[in-house]
Amino acid sequence: MGVKKSILALVLISFILNHTAALADYRENANPNTLKIASMTDVQVDHWAKESIDYLVSKNILTGYPDGTFKPNNYISREEAVKVIVLALNKDPKQEQKSKFPDVAEGFWAEEYINVAKDENIITGYPDGSFGLGNNLTRGEMAAILVRAFGLKPTNEQGSLPFPDVAKGYWAYKDILALYQQGVVEGYPDGTYGPENTITRAEFATFVERILNPVKEENPSPNPTEEITAFSFDFEKMLKEGQEQTLALSVTYNDGTTKDVTKDTTFKVENPEVAVIQNGKIKALKEGKTKLTANYKGQIAETVVEVKKAVVEQPEPNNPEGPMVISLNYRLDPVTIKGFTFTHKGWWVDSENPNPKYIDRDTGNPVMPGWVNEVGIYDTKIPDFSETPLPAGNYIFYNGKTNKDIYSDALDLIRDGLPLTKDEFINAVNQLNKTKKPVVIQKITFDFYNKNENGENFIVVKVS
Repeated sequence: MGVKKSILALVLISFILNHTAALADYRENANPNTLKIASMTDVQVDHWAKESIDYLVSKNILTGYPDGTFKPNNYISREEAVKVIVLALNKDPKQEQKSKFPDVAEGFWAEEYINVAKDENIITGYPDGSFGLGNNLTRGEMAAILVRAFGLKPTNEQGSLPFPDVAKGYWAYKDILALYQQGVVEGYPDGTYGPENTITRAEFATFVERILNPVKEENPSPNPTEEITAFSFDFEKMLKEGQEQTLALSVTYNDGTTKDVTKDTTFKVENPEVAVIQNGKIKALKEGKTKLTANYKGQIAETVVEVKKAVVEQPEPNNPEGPMVISLNYRLDPVTIKGFTFTHKGWWVDSENPNPKYIDRDTGNPVMPGWVNEVGIYDTKIPDFSETPLPAGNYIFYNGKTNKDIYSDALDLIRDGLPLTKDEFINAVNQLNKTKKPVVIQKITFDFYNKNENGENFIVVKVS
């Protein structure tokens, strides 16, 4: 009996000591982000930011509140954000320094982290010299702090943001541009960025995790810092009223690799009376033309979408074995080959053809369709495109620089077997004229021909 009482007493003493130590640890770490816990009780399995939060917790960068919660929807304060960044950078707090800001008292739980951030030029404070202790972090401030902390830069400094609420004169414009082009931040569903909006703890965790732990794909995409040499709009751009096409954009990098970037691209039509964008599709509304702009991480590509009237009248095939009897108001469907679209634009007399395909219903004369391409050039037939690839060699053409000239050169070479689409060719020429550097697409090089003698007057396409 005496032995049992002794064991019980030891168990009670052990419990009291452990409980007292745990309570002391709780009180000592009563500030957020200081007590590491195995899992966050308020971050459910299906929470949109769970993977990011778990990753930072596993690296001892992010921790929760003493009660086991993370409070993902709470706004993150400036001091909380600073501590996360300092830990992410693996910087050691300098314990013997005095506070760097008048509003941060010595001994404050985040003082050492704030001092490190100040020394590393991660934070600069407000114009009045204060840190802004207790203030919630805005999305604009977040961009500036993350860019300074991790040394991020825009992949294209001449690029622009797709967010209408971030003007180029905004103080953190370049910081937001860097995060956007690096794939760290995105806008809201309405297309805005919200630079003055405060940021939640879950949002901040997601942005930091995207920097530290870039997404790894089964087939890795080209490095986003590689130069994009061409854009390709991979959908039909000649539509009839009421017709829809799924939007698609791909890019070609300077190493010749390509990537579908549709999901990361913002599309915009210039004339919403002609066409509109709905649920990832462009819908033709009214006959006419409209410019379509694609913004991929600040880099802009443009094309033209043309809408034709829907054909109501149908031909009268009253002689199935012979020519088709038609009204001259009848129009054939547009034909697209290698990205070139040819539109039926009326009928021509075909009296010399012994085997006409069409007969004018009113006159009985044989007729043939006339076609017009996208730059307004008419012909009585659609060009024949060679199925045989263009032989290796150098192909030179005059650098006219106008849309019509570039289109005509693209048509000539691609028709003869150059294995590119119209958009790939045109974008490569435009990129060459813009960057003054050779452009490579699928092992085909676009460069200025004999630049030392001819300047930029001629372009050579080198097929290997």
